[in-house]
Amino acid sequence: MKNLRISTLTGALAIMLLAAVNASAITVQEIGVNPFETPIVSITGIGTVCVYAGVNKLNVDGVATDGFCIDPFHWSLASSSSYSYEALASGPKGAAMGSTIALDVERLWGSYYSQALTSPTVAAGLQIAIWKLVGGSAVTVVSGNDYGAAGYINNVESLTYSGPVANLVALTGPGQDYTVPAPIGNGGGVPDGGTTAILLGAALCGVAAMGRKLRST
Repeated sequence: MKNLRISTLTGALAIMLLAAVNASAITVQEIGVNPFETPIVSITGIGTVCVYAGVNKLNVDGVATDGFCIDPFHWSLASSSSYSYEALASGPKGAAMGSTIALDVERLWGSYYSQALTSPTVAAGLQIAIWKLVGGSAVTVVSGNDYGAAGYINNVESLTYSGPVANLVALTGPGQDYTVPAPIGNGGGVPDGGTTAILLGAALCGVAAMGRKLRST
């Protein structure tokens, strides 16, 4: 029974640690959108607006990072220190996309991101495709040109899709939510400055010490 108590305690502390790391505050600044197009879209709860559809240029805890908006239902903020990483399937806030759509978004990024870096048309099509997947009928392009978004969606939803799949996470906060490459250590490119390793080491030391105490009782 003592071993079971130690194992249970270790698992509980590990879960608490991971939750604390994921929930740690991340500062996100939106530097701009580039390249982009400016379609007119109708969004439930927002109205009919002209938007910048393209690659979001972000500063994530001081690191230049490309992302795409996964949250057409909230306005962007110039800067906020209250963001956190979440599993992509859990984003955006209040309207979790689920694992099927999350996979489609990762396929979209894998298939079109490289082209989007130099093509405003592809960048806009990729962004609109993400909005349509996440928002469904709540997002309508009323200016008539979806910049290829429908075709992109058909491609990644194909049962025979065999293209690249990106490893992405959601950045969730008080403004609009984004998808970005997963942090380093999870196959992506947003460093965490070693914080996770430091906290994990400290937690494991604490678990070991507590385990010795439990065995001695």
